[in-house]
Amino acid sequence: MIKPLPSQTARDWHHPNCYGCGPDNAKGLHADFPFHNETGEVRFQHSVEKSFEGAPGFVHGGVIAALLDEAQGTLCFHVGHFVMTEQLHMKYHRAMPLETQVSVRCWLTAVRKRRLYTRGTIHSPSGELLASSSASWYVLTERILQKLFAERYSPEDHARNAAILEANRKRAREIRRRLRQVVSASNQAGF
Repeated sequence: MIKPLPSQTARDWHHPNCYGCGPDNAKGLHADFPFHNETGEVRFQHSVEKSFEGAPGFVHGGVIAALLDEAQGTLCFHVGHFVMTEQLHMKYHRAMPLETQVSVRCWLTAVRKRRLYTRGTIHSPSGELLASSSASWYVLTERILQKLFAERYSPEDHARNAAILEANRKRAREIRRRLRQVVSASNQAGF
């Protein structure tokens, strides 16, 4: 078996009918959720189509929450963990216009035992904060994953995803090491 590379987008490992990233889901968001290797974040531009309208001309708040939930959950996978949302806290700062390229950014804030904690933001093209979010995630064990997805994934799919997760964990350790070195160097320089 060829050793898989770390995931770069949600589509590298997720099923094609996923509401967030799946190309086969006609009613989905069709976002990529790409991983930014330099910072260890999920960062991307996205435009929400008219079918997700809430107030006239603006994105429905539930869709904004779904976008940030998916982005933060995908970040957890990109750093090596299968997770399930425990809590998602949203703050809507400004109405988000439809069919406008917004900037989505998510980052890891803490790791505690069987939980991860993340934050995410959405900004307008001019940089105005439209929405922010924080979330906590249960880390799912291999045993739970096997039980949840036994009928939906083949043993080969499980093995492939496990190998991608391990590659993602290795990449995350390298990013953490590199970022610690940057912080240490800036502290030594007196910044």
